Amino acid sequence: MKKIYILIIFLSLTSSLQAREFLNTVVHLNFGGMYTFASDGDFIREEKSEINSHFSSGSPKTSHYSTAYSLTLDIAPMKPILIGLEDAAVKFGVRGAYRLNFLQQRVKFEGQEYGDKVMDYSSWMIGPVIHYAPFIEPSSLDYEYTASGGFTFYTLFGKLNGDLTAYPAVREDGEAPGNYSTKITGYKMDIGVGAEIALCALNFGVNIYYSRTTIDMKEAVYSGMGRRGRMHEGCMEIYIGIPIEPFIKSIIPRF
Repeated sequence: MKKIYILIIFLSLTSSLQAREFLNTVVHLNFGGMYTFASDGDFIREEKSEINSHFSSGSPKTSHYSTAYSLTLDIAPMKPILIGLEDAAVKFGVRGAYRLNFLQQRVKFEGQEYGDKVMDYSSWMIGPVIHYAPFIEPSSLDYEYTASGGFTFYTLFGKLNGDLTAYPAVREDGEAPGNYSTKITGYKMDIGVGAEIALCALNFGVNIYYSRTTIDMKEAVYSGMGRRGRMHEGCMEIYIGIPIEPFIKSIIPRF
């Protein structure tokens, strides 16, 4: 975390922050939180199977959801490309993302609630990002046009590592079926779209994306699967961003 703070201070001291600027910003630094509105996959099906077997005397209501804290960095140094009769603009860049992810389980049964964390892991990801401004206007800056908001389209790929602790609801009710804890590694892929608006010296936005996670377990803890499984999630991420305008003329040549 100390390295992140040093990076923020360095960028703030060597850059000028621009209000109401989405299109021409070269570096976007965003801090956000994510929540899944849909989850499925091998791990969740195995968990539900064990829960239904354990609470067989009734009908347990089981839910799984993920949360995450995120830090993303967009670098888009190229000049925006005008579209149509100079009504809109687009620019291309690279996005890097670091997230702390948590998969939670909740089981409601006969007036009681059980469950806890199933997985926690960190992920590092990188991929292309497109910044699209549907409405642009003349600017008094060194650029011809500016925009106070727009959309982002992105695809990210990366790795993860962390811990898996299976059957939290069943264990909380007094039983721990076999070995239930293991280290995990794996891969993630995110495909998403975001909407962003610039207010004062900050950007506010939301991302909606599909995430596919492939996880390799050091130890096989689920009897119905091997040491590899997949998870599919629909995610919503809300973030606050710092749009940073470096001294482009002295650092990056104009295109």
